[in-house]
Amino acid sequence: MIGFKVLTKQGLKGPFKKSSILKAITSAQIPLQARLLDLETGRYLSAAELVGEQPGGVEAPAEPPSESEQQELSGIHDHVTDDSNELTLDEETGSRD
Repeated sequence: MIGFKVLTKQGLKGPFKKSSILKAITSAQIPLQARLLDLETGRYLSAAELVGEQPGGVEAPAEPPSESEQQELSGIHDHVTDDSNELTLDEETGSRD
């Protein structure tokens, strides 16, 4: 097994075995956005690609909410956006209503 080099601000570091790179990624020592040089192919890839994740997102699309979840979300939205209890200042006196 040839391995990988890790691209850092100081240049390429390594070589490291694939198992060492995977362990460093899963223990958060290497971020998913890190660029890795595959020494076998000469190709750069992200750490996320190496572990089979999409960089910057969830792998599977979210399922649409069910009818009951949609009603609950609608109620939460209405509660959050309701400004009927908001304090306002009287423009003339500067006092609160």
